[in-house]
Amino acid sequence: MTYSVRQIHTGGEWDDFLLKQPFSLFIQSWKNGEFHRALGENFWVFGVYADGGELVAGSLVISVHAKRGNFLFLPYGPIISGHKEKKIIFKVFFQALEQFAKKEHYDFIRVSPFFERHDSMLSLFQIFGFHPAPMHILAEHTWILDISPPPEILFSQMKKNHRNLIHRCEKEGVRVEETQASAALERLNDMTDVIEKRHKFHRFSRQFIDTEFFTFATDNEAVIFEARLPDGRVDSSAIVLFFGNMACYRHSASLQQDKRLPTPYLVQWHVIQEAQRRGMAWYNFWGIAPSGASARHPFFGITHFKKGFGGEQKDLIPCQDLPLSPRYWLNWVIETCRKKKRGFS
Repeated sequence: MTYSVRQIHTGGEWDDFLLKQPFSLFIQSWKNGEFHRALGENFWVFGVYADGGELVAGSLVISVHAKRGNFLFLPYGPIISGHKEKKIIFKVFFQALEQFAKKEHYDFIRVSPFFERHDSMLSLFQIFGFHPAPMHILAEHTWILDISPPPEILFSQMKKNHRNLIHRCEKEGVRVEETQASAALERLNDMTDVIEKRHKFHRFSRQFIDTEFFTFATDNEAVIFEARLPDGRVDSSAIVLFFGNMACYRHSASLQQDKRLPTPYLVQWHVIQEAQRRGMAWYNFWGIAPSGASARHPFFGITHFKKGFGGEQKDLIPCQDLPLSPRYWLNWVIETCRKKKRGFS
């Protein structure tokens, strides 16, 4: 069988393909491309078609322009449907993408694959000339919960400490509200500013968070969950994206104004229940620290919190780069230094 690569021009065709996959990844959706276009970048979707016209693979491809070099980014791509000839499809796809990138004068291609970390898949990248990127863009160690069991089963499978804290918040009168109001988004950003100063981490910009939220909220695929203490103060907030069969924990902040009432635990329980009401199969808690990470790792503290809700760890192939021009190596040096500064090495 032979395969051809061509650009997909309609969101319906691409998203229909995504929704048939075992995991529906919002970050590969057409709407995510529109979000990046609203930030000033461009996007394309390239599909791989079999002889009979069946779409068997493809990826959202986003442009990234920076002083250190311009590149094409595949967020959790490419998506290759359950097909026997993955190696051939992989080769055909990246040969076409490399030609496109060179024609458009990009310095490299960056891929954050949603492939589990196996030597067989990693070797495909190596054979084609990729090598590990100096720094990740998307989570490479994720925590995913199967939310198909009934709520009472999911609750019983949580760590005892998590169950106790949720019960305490409920008993003491903590309320969790769902909203898409601009004021709630502003509150989340304000709390994130406080947490950034407190813990000295690099946050997403307000423009990034706001634009992403409103892009997906148009179809009720983005919701803010706010927890209020018994006296009415907003104590924690989380943005969750709902796409296909998967809900994703995207952005959050917590002020921890009452140490007795850790409101983020109750927020997550409400998110899980809402995802179930929407008929979803998975809840993606997003990034965690790799197994054996030191306490210096930026995700060390949040990892215990996420794992306590039950689920399993999914270790993905590390972010891969395909250099296309000498300018790539300037980017490599800058990002290697940045990785160390942020505590990921």
